[in-house]
Amino acid sequence: MNINDYRARVSTLLDEQRVTVAEPTEYAAHYTGVETPRLLLQAPATNLMRQFDGDYMNDPEEGRYLVDVMIRAAKKCTHPHKEAFVERLAQLRTSRLLYSAYNQCTFLSCWTITTIKAGDESTSDSLNHWRFYGSDGKGSCLMIPLTNLLPVFPNQLYRVTYGTETRGGGAAAATRPVRQLEQALVDRLKDIRKSYGSAMIDLEEVIQATHPLLFLFKSSEYASEREVRSIVHKGNYAQASGVVFDNRDPKRAYIESNVGLISDNSIINFGPKADHKFAIETMGLAGTMGLNIRVFVSTKPYR
Repeated sequence: MNINDYRARVSTLLDEQRVTVAEPTEYAAHYTGVETPRLLLQAPATNLMRQFDGDYMNDPEEGRYLVDVMIRAAKKCTHPHKEAFVERLAQLRTSRLLYSAYNQCTFLSCWTITTIKAGDESTSDSLNHWRFYGSDGKGSCLMIPLTNLLPVFPNQLYRVTYGTETRGGGAAAATRPVRQLEQALVDRLKDIRKSYGSAMIDLEEVIQATHPLLFLFKSSEYASEREVRSIVHKGNYAQASGVVFDNRDPKRAYIESNVGLISDNSIINFGPKADHKFAIETMGLAGTMGLNIRVFVSTKPYR
């Protein structure tokens, strides 16, 4: 397999995980700080998502699960320099900065898919998510109809695959994205040029070609989250690339989505420990912007 064929395989996997349609009952939930709805609803121009760099993710293993698949493929391939491949890929695994490892930066936002039927709007939040992502129950949760997110993140929404295991699963296992990718990697790595210098150059091409998939694979421990992610890749952190830095110290890099994030039929939940007055303010701001949304304060038991 040549590098162009491998890139085509990666592109196919991206297309298969890209969100293009959604069921009416599918909502995307994003747990955040209590003031976020206020900030978004100041004006139409501020009603957007800041997508932060992947190196700020809470899970230090983010962007590195897929490297395990790459290492496994390198060990399986028959190339005479396979051990050098494994050593180089192991360096990716331990790099503290993904940009320094790939010379690419990735900006993303994370959403949990929640099925909400009519009448269940006020009880659709998650206690565990409040604990981990919702300011310890004092934050807020944006619940946006998934179909409404498609124009906010055009061609940038992907469903996450959980687990890097290739064993088990019966006949359907062969179609798992992780298995398809591993086989494509084995096929490409064994056909890399045989001289050491050329082989290592070709390996770097494979690494760069695989980069777009990095944040689409997570540990099976997180499978219950059913994540959808907006993912955008940039070549650098320059302002000319559309990258902005916030006012924190040190500043954090982000890019902005399209406007229209909080939209008609959205649900805003405030945490079980949040001040209910934030909910009233949010209803006022949404009404001023002409948005038809529902706002609740969580009744989840929280200590």
